[in-house]
Order: sequence, then structure tokens, then C-alpha cells
Amino acid sequence: MQYYLKSIQFRLQLILLQLLYFAYIISVIGRAIPLEALEFGQYLKSLRKTAKLSMAVLAEQSGVSQPYISQIERGERGIPSPEILKKLSTALNTPYTDLMAKAGFLPADTTASMDRLNSIKSFWAEYQQATSQQIQADKKLESTNRELQIAEYELLFLEEMERVTELTEFLQKPGITYKGSPLFDHDKKRIAGVIEYLFAEERGK
Repeated sequence: MQYYLKSIQFRLQLILLQLLYFAYIISVIGRAIPLEALEFGQYLKSLRKTAKLSMAVLAEQSGVSQPYISQIERGERGIPSPEILKKLSTALNTPYTDLMAKAGFLPADTTASMDRLNSIKSFWAEYQQATSQQIQADKKLESTNRELQIAEYELLFLEEMERVTELTEFLQKPGITYKGSPLFDHDKKRIAGVIEYLFAEERGK
């Protein structure tokens, strides 16, 4: 009988030890870090390293405490709130939607839509830049063509001057100027009259 009681007591102790062991396992599992938190922590750390920021600098620029950032990177505080993500995205110069998507706050279709929107914005910016460059190139080409036309006109004028030997014939040419001012028909007639007077006076001597 005594042996039987000791056997029961031993079994009860064994069961109690098993229950304590299971309770310990459950408590450890309860404290285990979720995989999502670990992944996000590594993601945040990679962003910080890419930005070449220390935890202290990131804390100063984002307004999020350095210990909290350290806990996030180790996956000990779970996924940060959208407010914290907004502060971190600004300091890390990373799109807020990227952090929200990585943290699981945005569904896959929303993330894809945001990616398409960002692609469209990038394409539009490139299009505007190309359009601006094209407009500038057109203006430069127009200015060059205008200068070329002026040069061609001046060349023809010089060639015509070499051919013309009669002063009165020269005065009939269009586009003649005096110190930058155009000579009109009445100006040319006055010049021709003065020249005629001077030559007539010279012949009379």
C-alpha cells in the first residue's frame, strides 16, 4: 500500500513538472518576436545604413527616440504606428507609402496602385523636362536661323556693293543705313542733291 502511494506521488510530481515545463514553453512563445517585426526591423536598419545615418542622427532628425529605434530594428517593439513611420520616412528620405506597405498597413493592390502612380509622376516629370529642353532648342534654332538670314543678306549686300560703281545706283538699294538709322527715299534724294551740288560747284571752278 505504501509503495502504491509513493508511486502515485511520483507520478503526480512528474505530471507537475511536465505542466511547469509546458507553462515555461508557452511563456517563451508568448515573448517570441513575430517574424514580421524582425523583417521590418532588418528593413529599417538597411534603410538607415543606406542613408548613412547612425541611430543617434536618425533619432535627432525624426524625433523618434534612439532606444525605440534600436528596439524596432531588433524586432522587439513590433510594427511601428503610421505616425512613427511618417517621421522615419522623412528622415530617411524614403517614400512614406513604401514604409506603410512594408509594415503591412497597405494592401497589395493599393501598393501596386501607388507604384503605378509614382511611375506616372516620374514619366510626367521626364516629359516636362524633355519638352522644356525641346522648346529651348527650338528657340536657339530660330535665333540661329535669323542670324543666318542676316548674314546671308549682308553677304549679298557686300557682293552687290562690289558690283555697283555708280553712286546714284547705290543709293537706290534698299536697306541702306546711316549710323544705324535707315535712309528713306527723301533722305536719299537729299544726299543725291548735296552730291550733285558739290560736283556742280567743283565743275564750275
